[in-house]
Amino acid sequence: MKKVYEGILAPHDRAPFRGQVVIDLERGHIEEVVEQNTAFKTPDHVFSDDCFIFAGMGDLHIHAREDETGEQMHKEMYQCAADAALSGGCVHVSAMPNTPAPVTTNERYAWHRARIAEIKHPVSILNYIGIDSSTSPLGAPGEHFYKLYFGKSVGDLTVTYASELDAILSRYRGHHVSFHVEYEPIVQASAGGRTHSDRRPVPCVNEGLRLLLPIIEKYEIKTKLCHWSTGGESFELIQAYRDRGCDITLEVSPLHLLFDTSMTDADPSLWLKVQMNPAIQSPEHRAALIQGLKEGFIQYLATDHAPHTEEEKYQAFAKYKDEFPGKTNIEIAQALAEKDKERYLATCVENGMSGAPWLDTYGLVCSWLMSEHGFTPQDIARVASYNPGQFVNPHLPRQFPTTDFGKGFGELKAGYVGSLTILNTKKQTTVERTNLKTKCGWSPLEGRTAPGAVEAVVVRGELISR
Repeated sequence: MKKVYEGILAPHDRAPFRGQVVIDLERGHIEEVVEQNTAFKTPDHVFSDDCFIFAGMGDLHIHAREDETGEQMHKEMYQCAADAALSGGCVHVSAMPNTPAPVTTNERYAWHRARIAEIKHPVSILNYIGIDSSTSPLGAPGEHFYKLYFGKSVGDLTVTYASELDAILSRYRGHHVSFHVEYEPIVQASAGGRTHSDRRPVPCVNEGLRLLLPIIEKYEIKTKLCHWSTGGESFELIQAYRDRGCDITLEVSPLHLLFDTSMTDADPSLWLKVQMNPAIQSPEHRAALIQGLKEGFIQYLATDHAPHTEEEKYQAFAKYKDEFPGKTNIEIAQALAEKDKERYLATCVENGMSGAPWLDTYGLVCSWLMSEHGFTPQDIARVASYNPGQFVNPHLPRQFPTTDFGKGFGELKAGYVGSLTILNTKKQTTVERTNLKTKCGWSPLEGRTAPGAVEAVVVRGELISR
């Protein structure tokens, strides 16, 4: 049995064109792509010309929170993270390893693979494996992909000094490693800064990068730099090592594309929504990141979906519990805002919980990039479909040994997975918490209207409407 979807197709390697995608439901693969100038088949579904049909999108950087301890499942679980991914237009996601019991051993990795198999979600969930001073690779180069935190973020997986980094990465020669880069000594020296951007300044990223690059070159590490936050000097350093033959790719998060310090200066309460490691920086850095993604210097739009409850995000207000007895952190903040606005805003910029949920709005961010920053459908196909597919495809057989993915994700071509993301670029979407699937139940974009919508998602040939 087959399904035929018709509309404006948006591949990564050519301009959009009217066509049909024919999907074999038995295998879940694309059987053929039919162009307008050839004989069309009778379609099962025709998408309007306001829509673009992309190869299924993928988010390479999420935190699902679930592990065998159950300690953080009040924030998120694989089921609801995948529900949020589907709502946002993603058909595959890759989960980071810094859960309470870090994914660093074969036994812990097996627990996650078994749990993901158990829930049987239509979204394909892959796992990173963590690195610290005690770990070693769990297989030959290319068999797994890893994450190293060069600097303290959330969780206990941390490498602090370059001397440690050299000793650790010597064991990972030739492996795929993604890096969080913030040089911890500079973060510690900046701890007295007024805002999160002051406490995690640009030099902590650039110095971490300067120390990291010679080591990844030395051990021929296939490198992905996560949630990149700075332009300028860091771009120059990265390009210099690329020119020397280093395999270095970059992610950028929606938060770093949408927010900068001019906005938090104007409204300090924004910090309750946008505190993240690494921190947002100046408008100049934000502009460089947008341009870098558009021009291909940055390869991936990856959310760093980091679900925390609102109560956790408002933790700085807990110190006023004696003044406002019986109230939650959120209620304290609301009461303080009415009583003493200056003190409320001063508390908003204090250190809180870093990270925000983004999976529900992945496709909306893509529509914003097209509408506000001139990204073409081809640009979006590259950073949200093709490049993420290229990253995960080699790992699909090992992580899903009983599933046939054909040639994998990311292309509108015969033999690839028959999963599609359909974006409507004319239908606006207002982000409302009642429509969110993430368990933590809020979004940094709540109340904002995006210039587009996720019209539908097709998973292995089956249409899933929002």
